[in-house]
Amino acid sequence: MNPTLIASLFIYVSLGVAASGGSAPQGIQEIILNSNHDYAFMWWANGWRGDKVRCVQTSSYGMAMDVEKMLVTHFGPITNPIPYERAVGQSNDAVMDLPSAAMELSVVVKDTKYTCRGTGWPRLIESGRFLQRSDIEGLVFKSGNGDGLQADCRLEVVAWPDRLSMSLVITPEKNMQAAQATILFNNTRASSPTADWQMGSTQTVSAILFEADSDRADQGISLQAQSVNDNRAVPVTYDQARGWHEVELPPDDQARPDTASLQRIRLQIRNASSKPQVLRLNCAMNGLVPGMTGLVPMLRDSNGNPLPIPVQISKNWHIQAGKTFLYQGSWLHALTMLSIPAGFDDSLEFCISRNFWGRLPVASHAQLCLIGWGTDQLWDEAAIGSWGESICYDPDVCLNRSVIDDVRPLMVTQMKTSNGKWGWSNNVGGGDFLVYFNENNEKQFLSRMRTAYLSQGPNITDVIYSGISADGNISATMRVMTPRCDDINRAYHTFRYDVLKPTSFKRLAFYQVGADKYNDHQFATLARGNEKGLLEEWDAVQGGKKYHRTGIDCPGRMPWFSLHKAVSKDESGRGAWANRGLVIRSWKARLGGKDCPPFAASYGTEDGPASCNLELAPPGDLTALEPGDFVEATVELLVLPQFERDYYGPNEKLRQDLKTNENTWKPVFRYASDGALAVTVSKGRPLQTCPVLIAVDTAQVAEFTVTGGAGYSPVSFTELRDYRGWTLYQRRGDTWSAIDQSVFGNDFWQVNKTAEGRFAITFNVLFDAGAGLQHFRLLSEEIMNGSRKTEREK
Repeated sequence: MNPTLIASLFIYVSLGVAASGGSAPQGIQEIILNSNHDYAFMWWANGWRGDKVRCVQTSSYGMAMDVEKMLVTHFGPITNPIPYERAVGQSNDAVMDLPSAAMELSVVVKDTKYTCRGTGWPRLIESGRFLQRSDIEGLVFKSGNGDGLQADCRLEVVAWPDRLSMSLVITPEKNMQAAQATILFNNTRASSPTADWQMGSTQTVSAILFEADSDRADQGISLQAQSVNDNRAVPVTYDQARGWHEVELPPDDQARPDTASLQRIRLQIRNASSKPQVLRLNCAMNGLVPGMTGLVPMLRDSNGNPLPIPVQISKNWHIQAGKTFLYQGSWLHALTMLSIPAGFDDSLEFCISRNFWGRLPVASHAQLCLIGWGTDQLWDEAAIGSWGESICYDPDVCLNRSVIDDVRPLMVTQMKTSNGKWGWSNNVGGGDFLVYFNENNEKQFLSRMRTAYLSQGPNITDVIYSGISADGNISATMRVMTPRCDDINRAYHTFRYDVLKPTSFKRLAFYQVGADKYNDHQFATLARGNEKGLLEEWDAVQGGKKYHRTGIDCPGRMPWFSLHKAVSKDESGRGAWANRGLVIRSWKARLGGKDCPPFAASYGTEDGPASCNLELAPPGDLTALEPGDFVEATVELLVLPQFERDYYGPNEKLRQDLKTNENTWKPVFRYASDGALAVTVSKGRPLQTCPVLIAVDTAQVAEFTVTGGAGYSPVSFTELRDYRGWTLYQRRGDTWSAIDQSVFGNDFWQVNKTAEGRFAITFNVLFDAGAGLQHFRLLSEEIMNGSRKTEREK
């Protein structure tokens, strides 16, 4: 051990906040080791606007289905899957190169056979890392002479990483005699019993079409659940068709919007077999789901340490008055897939964090089902706290607006009230990533859009969207992150665009604050600057569907833009509105075969009221791109309260800033300049500064200093050998104090497993630009125990 480190340890103040160490049971270690490799994707091969070919690719198999013609065109095992974070960028070839396949759906009534010939409407039910579930409604069945089957028919597809199943569901519109339904998929056949069907009854036939290891199909698994909060037993059922054990979560009556809430369920898991078994877990809540807009489910070990095992968040709250749709309404599914070692008999803890994770608002990113709202395709919702959406993403632009959709300020007076707290705030949304019109002025939407959920909270979210322009000319990868904080809604957006073919364009934007078809609110003034302050302020020129300014220089280390003096659209005239800002944190580009700095532009939009936006764009005289051109950048999107009276959060520096500088460009400048952290790493390796990422050294220690800071910022440490036992210390004078933000214990950090098989831990740290040089150390409980022993021996 480093002698300097040993000598300094005696002045640490121990607050008992380190995650419990010791050696974890071998079974838990095996679950962690074997439960992070599996994944599943589902996407439209040619984009939402192309032929309706829906692809599924998992770590075990792939499938392509034409959902309009009801044909499975390709299907087969995938024997050498690449890691999840790389697979998101694969081309359609990963599925289209699989063997051809055949599927037939049929119904026999007496001696007449009806075969599925087409469909009505494909819907997405849930989508995430582990489960892709969709259905296809309005199936059309025809007999050989063209007569239609008088029934309402749909097909549900359930795709886990290791398992594929389908269910054909038929509701007769009249009585039918000697009826039988059949699914024929390659060499697999499943049929319902021949029986008389009554009008209005539900007839279902299900088929398991793929299992990676049939000897591990939930055989020998015993699962019991108990609420830790009130010690009541929690029902557990097994759904053969969907392949999951469902834990029926009770309502959390203790949840209050202004306090931290941690619902806890003990899962007693037993594998009585002599082989590892797969446990597909669905912790479900139906009906009223407290904190629905911003909750984070997770697994913890028996000591309360967060486990580095992802839990998918799929949910819905949409309903249309006077109409009924299957899977509409309020429900939550927290889904994961565990490999349970042979002979395992131990407990894990399933938790749901609401409102606050520790003492800061929890950060989340979830798939939000749109059934009951409309369109029924992929929609993602990120939130800070549990009081409404913070930012929404529409990767396929299925609503024909933009990728960045609803955007709302944090901890301000809720909409339509004068003093309401802990509720939905007004929507100032709209923004976009790559906006590309070809030389014929035809917009090239991104297609083949896949989503990888690397982290869904609670300290920082991390989600990748990856696709390619409809003409195949430009590939695009966008990474979106939302941090846990208590001041403003902010998002880190990193994007990489690569030009694959010679590309002439009529219009090109790399990023938009305010999208062409989502910018239905106005503001009076724009400003731009850098680390030195204001460079220019000008009146916003509204409307016209044309550029009012192009080729705006973005000099300096941290170019920033402010869109302020927003015009409120609050219907009551009392709810808070917001201003927006954008900071370029990093930029690297080659355009037209040359290195290129960032430029900006402003375009007049007419989405409702005439307004304008702010774009990051190519130089004004550039009209074509070359193969090998690229843009790689990280920007920080800021959503700020307009007025000091609007903000009710605890961040005093923001409040004082607003008191002096409300509704001006100065708050954006403060976040741009103070938020530009200068990080110096003395032990470990710096990997990234926005957000901060540090690799520990060979002794599993990190030490660093920071200057700057504007509120809480995420700090992640990677290459850790264990997921437990870590404490982050901050030096104050001659004393090192453990950072402790806990409320219930072990509830203010998150852990993830890296692609290399090690671990990463994330904290949110209050950095203060006025504090000068700030010193931090990450130490493990193992090192601390060793140093204490050394001190005693001395």
